[in-house]
Amino acid sequence: MSIRDNITKKQYAYNCVEHERIFSIESNYAIALRLSDVWEEGNKLYVEVTFNNFQKAYLSFAEYENGIVNIRYWQKQIPVNRYYDKNHENMVTTKIKYKNDKNEIVISLKNGENIIITKNKFQLALVDVNGEIKTKTSLRPGWDHLEGYCTPPLGFKIDDNIQKPFMTMQLASEELIYGLGEKFNNFVKNGVQSTIFNVDNEAVSNGDYAYSGVPLVYSSRNWGLLLNTAHKTEWEIGSPTTESLSFMSTEECLDIILFSGDSLKDLVKQYTLFTGRITGVPDEAYGLWLNRLYYHNKKELFTEIENSIKNEYPIDVFTLDPKWIKNRYTKSCNFEFNDDQFGDLETMLSEVHEKGFKMCFWINPYLQIDNSEMWNEVYEKGYHVKKADGSIAHIWSGFGNYQETASAIDLTNPDAVVYWKNKIKDLMYKGVDFIKTDYGDSVDEDAVMFNGEKGTNFKNAYAELYLRYVYEATQEVKGIDKGFCLSRPGYIGTQKYVGKWAGDSASSFNELKMQLLSGLSNSLCGTVMWGTDIGGFLDINANEEDLYARWSQFGLLTPFSRYHGVGAREPWYFGEKDLNISREAAKLKRQLLPYYKIYEKEAIESGLPIIRPLVLEFPNDTIAAKIDDQFMLGENIMVAPILSNKKYERQVYFPEGNWIDFSDKKIYEGNKKYNIDCPIEKILIFVKENSIIPMIKNPMYKFNNIDNEKIKLRIYGNVLNETLKFRINDKDYSVEVRDNKIVNENEKFEVE
Repeated sequence: MSIRDNITKKQYAYNCVEHERIFSIESNYAIALRLSDVWEEGNKLYVEVTFNNFQKAYLSFAEYENGIVNIRYWQKQIPVNRYYDKNHENMVTTKIKYKNDKNEIVISLKNGENIIITKNKFQLALVDVNGEIKTKTSLRPGWDHLEGYCTPPLGFKIDDNIQKPFMTMQLASEELIYGLGEKFNNFVKNGVQSTIFNVDNEAVSNGDYAYSGVPLVYSSRNWGLLLNTAHKTEWEIGSPTTESLSFMSTEECLDIILFSGDSLKDLVKQYTLFTGRITGVPDEAYGLWLNRLYYHNKKELFTEIENSIKNEYPIDVFTLDPKWIKNRYTKSCNFEFNDDQFGDLETMLSEVHEKGFKMCFWINPYLQIDNSEMWNEVYEKGYHVKKADGSIAHIWSGFGNYQETASAIDLTNPDAVVYWKNKIKDLMYKGVDFIKTDYGDSVDEDAVMFNGEKGTNFKNAYAELYLRYVYEATQEVKGIDKGFCLSRPGYIGTQKYVGKWAGDSASSFNELKMQLLSGLSNSLCGTVMWGTDIGGFLDINANEEDLYARWSQFGLLTPFSRYHGVGAREPWYFGEKDLNISREAAKLKRQLLPYYKIYEKEAIESGLPIIRPLVLEFPNDTIAAKIDDQFMLGENIMVAPILSNKKYERQVYFPEGNWIDFSDKKIYEGNKKYNIDCPIEKILIFVKENSIIPMIKNPMYKFNNIDNEKIKLRIYGNVLNETLKFRINDKDYSVEVRDNKIVNENEKFEVE
C-alpha cells in the first residue's frame, strides 16, 4: 500500500481504521465468572462481579420513568464528565425494584418485564411479561483460551495494559439484527462485522466505511441497545458464531441504553426519546434541490437557473458548494465570499430570490492556515484545535489526505462556538436560506480538545457538535421549527438536526442499491429528511444507460431530493427521455408534500421516520423482515424501485391486506409476490387499500404562494372515517373523510 510521505502507518491506521476482532487468540481476557456482591444506592442497583483473574468489576442498573433502562459496566471507577452523559440529563430515574434470591437477582421493570442476573455462572437476561427470554448474555461453551467460552458474556480484552470492555448477547436461531446507523452493507446485520469510527470514505460507499455509523442495534425479538459513547466501538453480529452478538468499546466503561417493547416501532421511539427528535422541517426542504460540486461563477449558476425555468422543471433550492469561498485551496471554509466570481453577496442572493428560488451554501468546520483575516483571528484567540503541546492540530479529508495546511475550529470551546455560529448567522441574515454541512468527520489523533477530550476519543462526537451548532444557528435566525442543516456526517442524536444525505457515491446501480440499504438502516435512528446524490456523485464510467432515470425515480420520492455530482447532474443534460422521466417524478414529489407533512408531524411527536423499511410497518411478517429493496413512505405508500440496468420487470412482495397500484389502480392481494412490468418511465408505487393520499393539485406551485393551492384527496378503496392533519406554511390543516366524502367541505380540499 502506498502511503503519502507526510503520513505514518500509525496515523493511517487511525484514520483508515480496520475492524479489530473482539476475540483473538493473541489477546488476554478478564472474563466475568460470578456475582460477588450487591447493594442499592439512590435509585440504582449495583453488583460486583469476579473475573477469572480474581479481579473485580461493577455494573449498575437504573430505570428511567419512561421505561428505558441504563446499564453501566466499569472496573476502576465510574467515569465522570463524559460527553454523552448529556443524553442522561433529561432522564428521571425511578426507584429500582428488585428481589435478591440465593441464585439470582430479579429486577422488576415498569413494563412488567424483568432483568434476571444469575450469580454463578454470571449471566444477564431480559425476560418478557410471559416469562419468555427476549435476550441474554452468551454462555456458549467453546475454547480454552476464553475460559471455556466461545464468546464470553462479559469482560475486558487486554492488550499492552489497555483494557477494552465487551459484552456478548446470545442470538436465537431466527433472530434478526438491524441498525448501526448509516452503513453501506446488508440491511439485516447478521453476519456483519463493523467498526463505528466515522470517516470520509472518499466516494466508496459500498462497505463498512461510513460518515454516520451509530452504535445502535435492534432485534426482531423487540429489544435493542445503544452504546452511549463517543469512543470507537466494535461489533460482531453473528460472528465468530452465528448465535452471538458481541460489542466492545475503547472507552473503559460500557454505558448501555437498553430498549424493550412490543415492536420495532417501540424501540425507535425509545431511541429518539433518549437522543432527541425533530421540532419541524421547513417546507422547502421537501422541494427539489439542485447543485453540482462546482458552479464556478455567477454566470454558471444563473445559466442553470434559467435552464430550469426554460425546461419548466420545478427546482426549489440551488446550492453553492466550495466555489462561493474566496482564496480556498484546501478542504476548508473561511466564510469569505468570492465576490470576484459572484459579485456582491446580497445582490446575488436577492436576484436568486427574485427568480423564485432559495439558496443553500456549503460549509465545513475546517480552517485554512494562511494569512486570511479569519485564520489570523482564530489563531490569535486560540479557537482552533490544538495538540497537547499547544501546536496546531491538523485534519484529514478522506483516507490518505492529511492536511498540514488546515486545522479545525474547536467546538468544545464556548467562545469559539459563539464566534463560529455568528459567521453562519451572518450568511443567513444576508439572505442564505439553508446550510449544507460537509466534512466534520476528522479530529487529529494527537489533538486535545478545549474540554480535555483526546482526539482519538472525540472524533465521533465532533460531528455531533458541528451539526448541533449549525442547526442552532439556523434556528436562531429562522425559528425553532424551521432550523435545517443538510449534513453528511452524523452520530448519536444527529437525527434531530433534520437533514441528512448519504454522502458521496459512485454513479452505478451497485451503489444506488447501497444508498438504499444505508437509508433503511439510518431510518431506524429516526432520521426524517434523508436522501442521496441523485445520479451519483462520482462518475466511474459504469455505462449503465438506465441509471439516471431509475435513480431519479427513487431519489425523487425520498423525503429529501437533490441532484448533485462532480459534473453536471441537471436533468436537461441527459436527453429528452430522461428529462421527461425526471420532470414527472419531480412533479409527483412536490404534489405529495401534504402526505410527507402528515408523517413529519408523527416524527415530531414519536420520533418515527418517513422512509421506512417494511419490517417497521409489518414486524410480524417474516418475509418483510428481510426485504431490503422495497420501502415504505409513512404507513400507506410502498415503493419498489428498479435497482438494475435494463430491467423492466421485477418481483414485488406485498404484505398483508390489499394493495392498489398508485397510477392504474390495479389491486394486488397481500402476503404474495408478483412479477410486475416496469417500463423505464414507470415508478412502482403501491397504496395500502382504504387509504387517503393528499396531494397538491398543481405540481408547479411556488412555496411562497402555496396557501392558494388546492389539495386533492386520492382515495384508494373505502375510507369509513379518517382525519388527516398536517401543517404547511405555518397553517394547520385538518380534513375529515367519512364514507369517501369530505365532512364539512371547504374550498381547500376536494376528492379526486
